[in-house]
Amino acid sequence: MPGLFVLLLTFFTACGGDDGAEDGTYAVVEAASFTFNENDPTKNVIQVLANTEWTVYWTPETSGVSVSPATGSGNGSFYVADMPAGQTLKFGVKTASGKAVSQFATVTRTSGSGGDDEEDDGDDDTPTGEIVFSLDFGAAPASADFADSFTSWQTQTGSGAGSVGYASYGVKIRSGYDGASAGASGKGYATMTATKATNYFTVKNISLPAGVQNFTLSFYAAFATGDVVLSVSDGSSTRALTYQASSSYNVWSEVTVGFTLANPVSNLTITLAPSQAFNYNDRQYGLNFDDIVLTTGGGGQQIDFGSTGKEYRWAELPATPADMTNRKIHTFWSTTVSTKQHLRNYTYCYDTKRHCPLWIAHPQHACYEEGGRTRPKPEPWAADPNMTQAEQAIIWIWPGDNRDKYVVSESPLYRWGRGHMLASGYRGCGDANNPAEINVQTFYSCNIAPQGGEVFSSLWLQAEQHIQDNYVCADTLYCVSGAHFDEGAIAAYDGSWVNTNAQTRGHIDESKPCEVPTHYYKLILRTRNGNTGKAIQDCSASELIAVGFWFENGDGTDDSGAAKPTLDASYLKSVAWIEQQTGFTFFPDVPPSVKQQCNPSDWKFF
Repeated sequence: MPGLFVLLLTFFTACGGDDGAEDGTYAVVEAASFTFNENDPTKNVIQVLANTEWTVYWTPETSGVSVSPATGSGNGSFYVADMPAGQTLKFGVKTASGKAVSQFATVTRTSGSGGDDEEDDGDDDTPTGEIVFSLDFGAAPASADFADSFTSWQTQTGSGAGSVGYASYGVKIRSGYDGASAGASGKGYATMTATKATNYFTVKNISLPAGVQNFTLSFYAAFATGDVVLSVSDGSSTRALTYQASSSYNVWSEVTVGFTLANPVSNLTITLAPSQAFNYNDRQYGLNFDDIVLTTGGGGQQIDFGSTGKEYRWAELPATPADMTNRKIHTFWSTTVSTKQHLRNYTYCYDTKRHCPLWIAHPQHACYEEGGRTRPKPEPWAADPNMTQAEQAIIWIWPGDNRDKYVVSESPLYRWGRGHMLASGYRGCGDANNPAEINVQTFYSCNIAPQGGEVFSSLWLQAEQHIQDNYVCADTLYCVSGAHFDEGAIAAYDGSWVNTNAQTRGHIDESKPCEVPTHYYKLILRTRNGNTGKAIQDCSASELIAVGFWFENGDGTDDSGAAKPTLDASYLKSVAWIEQQTGFTFFPDVPPSVKQQCNPSDWKFF
């Protein structure tokens, strides 16, 4: 329990105003789950940790409930004295100002026999063996083709198949390697290339029978255990399933996974994705699977889509700077292109004096790339709607202006490109002529900084691509891209002068300097094997890897004739080293030893 409360305190103090704990007060119950004691209600005790006055509440709001005491101050406890039979309630505490953390103690009071002498057989009404969803991929096409380019393979049947949809990336439907010898249908099958962690195959929105919690998922696989992350989702939360696949790669075998839902849900989504736990060069035939079937009954490993009982800060979010003078922090939310998940896009810390982002923090997962890496046409450069024009650099194009650069200094030799901190290609675009909001938000000025020269641009692009293609995982990759201002930073100016008067385009408004960073960096954090299904805060130091990339920015001169360096381990720095340079605290919830790491082999530099 003490470790949990320390973590909660970190959560309160680090997340600032968005979490409602600006005044430093807190009150929270210890997460617990138990059955109401009919004989001695004083045993129904719930612990409270607080540094202020608190009041007990329960959800859903129900009459016939009594607790003792109903209020308190500081650390303490209360017990549930009475509650209606046959109900499950969640008990929490609020501070005097009404603040509450979504952490509860769950108490269930049984309904009792009700005078019925017949023995309850429990599961008579639960269908067992009902086929909820089945997919055999149909007849194979004459030649292999990507699953998202045709639909004849979508042969789904079953009681819950009517509302099913699909999403995939890097998956082809093919024939030629028959799994029938192992018991598979022997028709078409799916193969997912193992060269990119961003590949995936998803069956969306399988309708589940009402009230049913026990299920069995089966499929045929020609990959080894650990090659693929298998996960299920209720549309809001995702949980990994533990399974046993083939004993060796490229040998077909049947996989059977039993699981039990902690609470019934109406729809289930199933996803398979590369785990990154192997050498891709050893999987040259891809990751092959066939005949996905979901039935009722069986059960096994517990899957809880509800609250974990713990509240965590976002793993990628740096600690809020102690000095917020001339700084703004904001988070953009958006919706993924295919699966329509509403999630955070990125968080920025912007310097309104230098008119430049200090850092951009964002999670990276395959779902963010739904819609592909196409770049919008035309490119939607735009103002950040959360800042005034005086606070941000004007990098968007004014009517009649054809500038393709970020800022212009008084010297014609110095011109900088408008560089993304969070790359456009990290967020799916969909239709280039009607780009998705999740991509458009990357073109806001808060995410754009002045970057100079072909040498720097080449390294920055190589780092973006290397990270995207090699490190994204089922557990999520956590990223920070930042700008650093060392001695000798060049003062430049934004395009605010462009719109004043067409006759004064040569005029520079020196009242609004836009300082050019001397260095840029990228920081990344993830679980070592990529498919633990655990939050970063629940992982030990040995389960985590982290590192940074550090680059010197160009000075804006034309260096297009210079040789382009190759990204290698010489650009790697520890997170702790970059913290020392910048003064920021990154990944504040991980052990210090993780931030000291700088192991090239962890990141495919040998």
